[in-house]
Amino acid sequence: MPTGHDPIDHLGAWAIPIPDAPRLRAGSRSPRSRWTSWSSVLIAAGIAASSSYALLASDPYRNLPQATLIAARAQDVCSVLVAVLLLLLRRRPSARVHLVRLGLLAYVAYSYAIYLIGVPMNRVFLIYVVLVTVSGAALLDGVVRLRPDGWPRVSRPRLERGTGWVLVAVAVLFAALWLATLLPFALGGAEPETVGPGGAAYPVFVLDLVVALPCVGAVGILALRGRAIAGPLVVVVLVKIITLFTALWAGVLVGLAMGAEVHLAADAGPSVVMLGACAVLLRRWLRSLSPDESAYARSTIWEP
Repeated sequence: MPTGHDPIDHLGAWAIPIPDAPRLRAGSRSPRSRWTSWSSVLIAAGIAASSSYALLASDPYRNLPQATLIAARAQDVCSVLVAVLLLLLRRRPSARVHLVRLGLLAYVAYSYAIYLIGVPMNRVFLIYVVLVTVSGAALLDGVVRLRPDGWPRVSRPRLERGTGWVLVAVAVLFAALWLATLLPFALGGAEPETVGPGGAAYPVFVLDLVVALPCVGAVGILALRGRAIAGPLVVVVLVKIITLFTALWAGVLVGLAMGAEVHLAADAGPSVVMLGACAVLLRRWLRSLSPDESAYARSTIWEP
């Protein structure tokens, strides 16, 4: 990466400035800074505890097929890596670091929501509750404090249009895949092969159709319209997509290596293409974003 274009730079203007607020004493920390630090530590501790249980207990995921069990444990290992990243990033007060952290929080909230409603309840159920609650709250807190005027828009119409169409295509494609399974059942056809515990709705259908895909599509539309806030939100979405699908494919590869019977769903091929495209786009966006450093200098909401 060229010198001078570090994708993780000093903090930009995502924090809300407070006019005439007194500066904190040297060495002191604001409530925002403490919240970021403690939420990261709590999430990392929760991931460590739940993953340790999953990897060491004799039967952490009851009644799951072998391939699903292997995939879940592979994802637990990937989640540990995400926990390490959150701990490493918590003391780096940088605008781009903030966006990457939000993407990792989105991964944690989504992944453990799947565990919360998509696997038989086990002894770490309450840890899943804490992980989803804290990561969701930290994600929401970080997103609502993104200021559009803190990310001056530079001339990048091709990147904006390209990213916008990719995200809209991702939302439409995966929605179409899930609806192709659900609509025949709604019209009197056979029940979908993939269901949740006890025949409940498959949690991926719930989270994708209700939350994840509408958000991805909305960010894509913002990018197509050239909105200043689109760039920061694009980074959050791309980090979440890359992290999630890396963990999913890690499970597939481990299953194949162990000789388990792995069934690739209809989204397998598109997800590989999407993963590569998102990695390229993330690199370009991190290099092109230019947060307003002066706004951070004037703000006392967030202190390193």
